[in-house]
Amino acid sequence: MIAYNKTLLINMALLKKAKQWFSRDLITTTQMANVLEKYPTVYFKPNIFIKIGLFLFTLFLVGAALGLFSLFSFSILVNNNSIEGYSIFVSILFGGACIFFLEKFIQWRNWYSNGIDDALLYSALSFIFAAIAFSISNQLNDEDGFLLLCFIFLPFLIAGSVRYIDRVVTLLMMACIYCIYFLLIMKSGSIAKFIMPFAFMALSALFYFVINKQMALASRIHFSGCLKVIKAIALVVFYVSGNYFVIRESSVEFFSLDLSEGQDIPLALIFYAFTAFVPLLYLFFGLKSKDKLMVWVALLLIAVSVLTFKYYFSLGHPEITLTLAGIAMIVLAYVAIKYLVTDKHGITFKDDPNEDNFLKTNAEALVIAQSFSAPAQSSDAGVQMGGGEFGGGGSGNKF
Repeated sequence: MIAYNKTLLINMALLKKAKQWFSRDLITTTQMANVLEKYPTVYFKPNIFIKIGLFLFTLFLVGAALGLFSLFSFSILVNNNSIEGYSIFVSILFGGACIFFLEKFIQWRNWYSNGIDDALLYSALSFIFAAIAFSISNQLNDEDGFLLLCFIFLPFLIAGSVRYIDRVVTLLMMACIYCIYFLLIMKSGSIAKFIMPFAFMALSALFYFVINKQMALASRIHFSGCLKVIKAIALVVFYVSGNYFVIRESSVEFFSLDLSEGQDIPLALIFYAFTAFVPLLYLFFGLKSKDKLMVWVALLLIAVSVLTFKYYFSLGHPEITLTLAGIAMIVLAYVAIKYLVTDKHGITFKDDPNEDNFLKTNAEALVIAQSFSAPAQSSDAGVQMGGGEFGGGGSGNKF
């Protein structure tokens, strides 16, 4: 199912955990050396800057190959076929080629998330999407055409996220699922305006509880990154489904709700309460269960809630409001840091040894980047006067 070497993925997970234990002095240097020897992780792993460069360079190569092929084949193939047929053929050809090279390089070179494989995967999915869009181009002008496009493209996104355990593809897969869900509910007619928020809440809650159970299984360790993406999206969409701003504006946009000045939407108090208290509940349960992902989502949504209420209930003088809010947040952060210097109920401000830190893991790359960005020193120092011992302008003591 997974394209990457499973032994490599297991060794990477074991090595990561061993490094965490070693940093906490739970295992000795000898034991750590034994782990490194017994569970090797030999694969090409560039730093973040080289990875971005390889990603962009691969996209450039794919684009150059597409341009070169089109240059020589367009005039030949388009004479015997239509523009749509030619576009479908080229999209399928290059999508298949990207998948072929992606699979072969993973097998031959033992690649894993080095930028090149990511670029090939995204290029392949882009070509597949283009092929589907060209195939149903005559139907894309209405909702049914877009729904059909999402239905056809969804299996490819599911396959990409499962086989290549890619979080970006997982994000696109969830967006596609929610789009299909939205369009299907819209077909229910006038009742859609009443059931839409609660239907999205129900689907998001289902995703959340299913993913939580899946994350607890040891067999799903390879998919932990993708599962976290789905969980975060489910939390965000559940909140957005009941956010007052989203409900009000979507009712006007999609359901032609006519609101006069000073008039409010139906069940406004429920959506006000939902907007205010759901992020706080996220924060409470995230801290209680020590779920760091839920805590981060809660903090983000608290800011969204504040902006929502600020949009409809402005106190005037935004510069004063922002200044007071900033001071309040600084004070709150300072008090929280002081309070959590020592462990309180299992929560602390200390560094988490189980968390990867970007500055720690990429320190070498940052130093290299800094050295490359240092300004060059000019070798032209100009005319240097002085050096004479007998009053001569720049003369020395030798002839």
